[in-house]
Amino acid sequence: MVKIPFKAGFDAYLKTRHISKRANIEYNNSLNDFFAFVIEHNSEYKISEDIKDVHELDVREFKNFMLTNLELSPSTINKVISNLNVYFKYIFGIKKSIEIPTLYVNSVTVPKQSDFPTEIFLELPKYLNKEISVYTRLLILVISKGFTYKEALAPDFYKEFNQLDFAQFEKKFLNIYQAFIDPYKTYWQNDNLFLSRNKAANSPLLSVPALHRDLKTDSEELSLDLAPKKLYTTFILIALSTKHISEDQQRALDALDTASILYYRRLKRETNFPLHKEQD
Repeated sequence: MVKIPFKAGFDAYLKTRHISKRANIEYNNSLNDFFAFVIEHNSEYKISEDIKDVHELDVREFKNFMLTNLELSPSTINKVISNLNVYFKYIFGIKKSIEIPTLYVNSVTVPKQSDFPTEIFLELPKYLNKEISVYTRLLILVISKGFTYKEALAPDFYKEFNQLDFAQFEKKFLNIYQAFIDPYKTYWQNDNLFLSRNKAANSPLLSVPALHRDLKTDSEELSLDLAPKKLYTTFILIALSTKHISEDQQRALDALDTASILYYRRLKRETNFPLHKEQD
């Protein structure tokens, strides 16, 4: 168990607030996780174990770690930051530190349902027929089949993709895509789905930055967030909000581990994601 400065005094302080047993456990967990992180990443604190060596930067880095590495939901992160804030205000109050490291650390914005481009997948025929980048539309189609953008860009993914079943409107788009990609396939002598349009490129595969440029342009054109992660998250949340899921939705859900499923279910609940009318 990691050492938490002035823990006994803080525990006594919490008792005066008459918090629940569950809340008390959450405070302990937040503090244990935070100080375990700090002692690993703050060399000064690792040596001194002095609360004065814990600063705002430590809290910001821990917040980023929870968001990026642990992929915790916004409300979970906000709760942890709130717990730390109570602790550091206590430490400041008993004059053991001259700063409150959490004071200027903002909470994570909890996304709303309106932030997710649900119409992309609920009106897929319309968006596959839009006058936007072929690669943007291809990525949307790939994600709608239950795959991530990393899988889409991986070498040889085309072998699995070409084995899938496609509806007529999807085949119509794939004909457009085929006319677009054929010259690049010939030039590069390569059958992957996303090929570089730059004939001077070192690799025949489309780079991630090049794909992001297309997505950024089309996001502005459609006034929708088409970031790959946002598209995939939207697809998963729709699948979790659907009574009778499709084969493609089932494929996506089956690929997720337990922790990921719990994350998306929590995000669905926290964003009040359930669609206005549950999808059949």
